[in-house]
Amino acid sequence: MPKSSPLVPTGQAALEKRDPAKEMEVAPGRAVRRWAKGEATLQELKSYTDEELYCIAQSGYTLFLNGKVKDAQVVFEGLIAVDPRNDYYYRALGVVYHRQGDAEGAIRQFTHAVTVDPKSAAAYVNRAEVHISRRDLPQALSDLEAAVGASGDLSHPIARKALALRKLLRRKLR
Repeated sequence: MPKSSPLVPTGQAALEKRDPAKEMEVAPGRAVRRWAKGEATLQELKSYTDEELYCIAQSGYTLFLNGKVKDAQVVFEGLIAVDPRNDYYYRALGVVYHRQGDAEGAIRQFTHAVTVDPKSAAAYVNRAEVHISRRDLPQALSDLEAAVGASGDLSHPIARKALALRKLLRRKLR
């Protein structure tokens, strides 16, 4: 049995005390293998905080608002590479793609957001909006139903938006 290192805990302690930055220092190959297997993110390996990544996301959003859509795309693609478990980055990239006229790309990103967080009402509403723009009303209605179902609080603005759009689409489809 190999000797355990005091810097790399094993068993349950490994799960509770894993420090990706120390792991990179002690065993960079092991850390990279964890990343390659999808067991760790680049965020964890590089020890970026959520706050740091959200500051970068804010910069991407500001670029988007100022019409620098391609630059915003690069920022959000980078954030997804660093933290692929955050549905917001996929949603933001979906909005960027939709703004560029790439409905398929937008739907793909919103679908990734739903996969990452199936309870993200915003991702369903975003995807429904793309379906509406493509005149795919039955699919949009399905996403709006999912958004309402995912919303824990129907008074929340995104839930109210989903309810309103659902009501309009139901009328239109009658």
